[in-house]
Amino acid sequence: MKVVFQGAGAIGLAAAALFGRRHEAVVVSRSESSTSDAVRARSVAYPRRVRSLGNRPMCREAVLGQSPARRGTVQGTGPARRVSVVDWAAVSSESWDLVVLTTRPGDLDDGVAASIVALRPGIIAITSQVDGDRSIAASMFPDSEILVFSPVLLSERTTGRTVSYWHPPGMPVFMASGRRGTVRGLRRRLGGLIVGVPAFVISAPPAVFIPYVAELSAREGNWASLRSHLRRPSRAAAEAVHAVTGVRMPMSDRAAGLVLDALERFVPIDVSEYAGRHFGRHEGQTLDMLDGWLSRAAERTAARAQRPTPAMRRSPTPTPAMRRSPTPTPVTGRSPVPAQSSALRELAQALRLRVTR
Repeated sequence: MKVVFQGAGAIGLAAAALFGRRHEAVVVSRSESSTSDAVRARSVAYPRRVRSLGNRPMCREAVLGQSPARRGTVQGTGPARRVSVVDWAAVSSESWDLVVLTTRPGDLDDGVAASIVALRPGIIAITSQVDGDRSIAASMFPDSEILVFSPVLLSERTTGRTVSYWHPPGMPVFMASGRRGTVRGLRRRLGGLIVGVPAFVISAPPAVFIPYVAELSAREGNWASLRSHLRRPSRAAAEAVHAVTGVRMPMSDRAAGLVLDALERFVPIDVSEYAGRHFGRHEGQTLDMLDGWLSRAAERTAARAQRPTPAMRRSPTPTPAMRRSPTPTPVTGRSPVPAQSSALRELAQALRLRVTR
């Protein structure tokens, strides 16, 4: 397949590197301008794959570009390769099977959006999981089918044009959600690079972990502070999951602590440093996700309040007292609706103060 990754950020470069092993994959800069450093260079360092578990390196390989006399070993990394970064003019003369947006569709420059429209790709995948972004993409690119790709990798730009990433062995690069036939056809062509999943599998996991990300950001990326304040994000995560799925699933701060322990132990990067840096650059998007779940929670509460109950549906036989009363007392048969999303709202407000200050 021929795949364009829009946005020369860490996720686009890492995904293009993985896709490029079996398919033609290029990265196009986020900006329409052709004068940026990334476009002038025309290429960037291949993302280095982290290969160690904890502090135990599984392999040590020479770093590409060093002379044999100076080549050493890099713990837990593979050799550097290159992924092409081009401008929009370079891809406009060809047809492409898939365009993957690593920028939220509403944040695209007008020129970039126009370039994508001109490409007329059959399929556009967005990596944003913010409520409403898929609808925005559908309105911007009506001639393309819109899918949602959820990344199954960690990636970060480290120094200069070098990107580091970790992709769990044996896992796809993206989970894909959309029309079943389209996802199935794409899966056949891309092989194990994607796996098709129902929409709730895309939307539910962020509802579990993003509240912890929000708490981390509200605490200025301090991992130790997050570890000692897990109660609020755990309650907020339970509310977010209910808003998305309608299922009440209690979240335990103790269980959250065990998950964080596992991340620190088994993910071969320093997650305490990575999480603060990475999500600190996306605080606005995190806040938008919290606000989206608050809106969903409000909709569920309103729907519950308006839904007729069996007692409301019954037509009681009017009594003489009822006939004489100009304003009969309504029969509700429903307990009061509890206050909605207190922890989620509190967390969103804490993050909003940081984002807007």
